[in-house]
Amino acid sequence: MTKILCILAACTVLSGIHPLPPHAKKMISGPILYGVDDYGLFYKIDVMSCTICPIFQATGYMNGLLDFVVLPDGNILAQTGSGLRLYDPPNQTPVWSDNTFATGSVLAPNGLVYLTSNLTFSVFDPSSNLVTIIGSWPAGLSVEELYYEGGVLYGIAVDINPPYLFRIIEVNLTNPELSIIVVPMPPMNTNGGTTNNGYTTSIGTNNILSQYNTLTNAYNNICTLSINLFGLSDLPPSVPEEPCLCLTDAGSLNTVNYNVCVPGSVTVPFNNDATLDGNDILRYILFSDPSDTLGSIIVQSSSTTLNFNPATMQTGIVYYLATLAGDNLNGSVDLTDPCLDISNAAQVIWRPSPTVSFSVGNPNVCPGNCLILQVNLTGTTPITITGNILSGGTVIGTFNQVYTNNTGELTICVPPNTPLGNVTVQATSVLDAWCSCN
Repeated sequence: MTKILCILAACTVLSGIHPLPPHAKKMISGPILYGVDDYGLFYKIDVMSCTICPIFQATGYMNGLLDFVVLPDGNILAQTGSGLRLYDPPNQTPVWSDNTFATGSVLAPNGLVYLTSNLTFSVFDPSSNLVTIIGSWPAGLSVEELYYEGGVLYGIAVDINPPYLFRIIEVNLTNPELSIIVVPMPPMNTNGGTTNNGYTTSIGTNNILSQYNTLTNAYNNICTLSINLFGLSDLPPSVPEEPCLCLTDAGSLNTVNYNVCVPGSVTVPFNNDATLDGNDILRYILFSDPSDTLGSIIVQSSSTTLNFNPATMQTGIVYYLATLAGDNLNGSVDLTDPCLDISNAAQVIWRPSPTVSFSVGNPNVCPGNCLILQVNLTGTTPITITGNILSGGTVIGTFNQVYTNNTGELTICVPPNTPLGNVTVQATSVLDAWCSCN
């Protein structure tokens, strides 16, 4: 007679949707400056925290944007390579334009705007948009920037002739030719912007925000900004600050549904189309609740490949894959970033390995006879089992059977010439609707 021994086999799987919160407005607090880069993108700067964010993109000019000033009504007067342009943010196109060339500007206490155009000093009246030339600068000097400090108007000048030294002049408002040099060799240059109270990107590189003291000819570097600024302005007290634009975009995923067998991995189907600002990072996430994406994040990874973790994940449960973009917080995305962005999602279901077990009431069978085994299966039907019947390590028979239910029967027959001893029934492969275990 022979005994039947039963060996089990086991295996697992995965699946996409779209939790897309709207872009937020990133707000900052403290002393506020505005800055502009050479491409006409305006920024808001919080001097206290040294945070910076874009506020609007200017269009409608050519040959670069040199400097600007915020007017008492909140409009922005920009000096560009193609003349003056007046903007009403967030409107990108100018509401007024003029071909007057200027390189620097400052808002005077009386509401007028002083302009410098290298060799001449002018005044702009915001009530009429008229530009009036006051006069010329002292011979041999070109004045590029203007700023107030301690109630006095100063200009950053450079010699017209070699060795092209920089100067700080105190401006004579009625006769600019009588302006005097007060600092013969300041640390300033003209590759940046300067505004009231000495805030400037004209010291060192134009992404370093500094504060210059004209009376002592000394400066403090405040911080390094993420972009280069060619113009600066402060806000008049009556002007509310513009809200920040959120440029952060986590990109998109292919909307596929994955079924992945444990212990397999899944690759987030990212289209590589994210847009990140200077402090942003992109992470790949697995979460469980599309109505509470941030509150149900299980994995936040720098890799597109995510693995099943039995300590934090379950089989047969729908999870979601997405990309997450926002400020860098110790290597992870800061979930409190107001400009946080999440992509659409793909579904993933981790599928368990199918298993089979055999049982029999009376395991004794004589050579030449057959025996009916009870089969118990786990997995998603239909389930196919394949296996061998062995005697002493020798295969004496095989089986291959499909089950449409999780229980069934398997008939095995022992050849007549089988020697007495144990006979083993061994499942070599179990294949369900999702997974194959071998």
